[in-house]
Amino acid sequence: MAGVSRRTIDYYTNLGLLKPLRSESHYRYYTEESLWRLKLIEGMKKQRYTLEEIKQRLDLLESGNQPKETKHQGTLDINFLKEQFKMLEGQLAQLQPLVNSTDVNQAALITKQVVMQSMAVIQSLILYINEAVPFI
Repeated sequence: MAGVSRRTIDYYTNLGLLKPLRSESHYRYYTEESLWRLKLIEGMKKQRYTLEEIKQRLDLLESGNQPKETKHQGTLDINFLKEQFKMLEGQLAQLQPLVNSTDVNQAALITKQVVMQSMAVIQSLILYINEAVPFI
């Protein structure tokens, strides 16, 4: 479902990129948010971000803060946002034929995954707008 190996998921978990829930018997459980984060990580890797840069960006999204150097510039990395929009547009174009040929349950799952990624981009855009235009 995630499109990556269990070893990769373990590695991302050890780096703190993914944060699973633990059962009483200490098994790891990954939520829908974890799947969303994993897809976001893979998208950023395709854009050639390092895992450290990805961790920093995910931490920023989680905390709602921006790094000091970005705040002084008054902008969030607009190129990052543009790339995220391009990526989403490309994914939507690829998914459209699949959605048309799948059953209702599969289409709902695909739609949910795209919505989760879109929410991350929208959250980044909100951060950008709040920094770029703080007095509106």
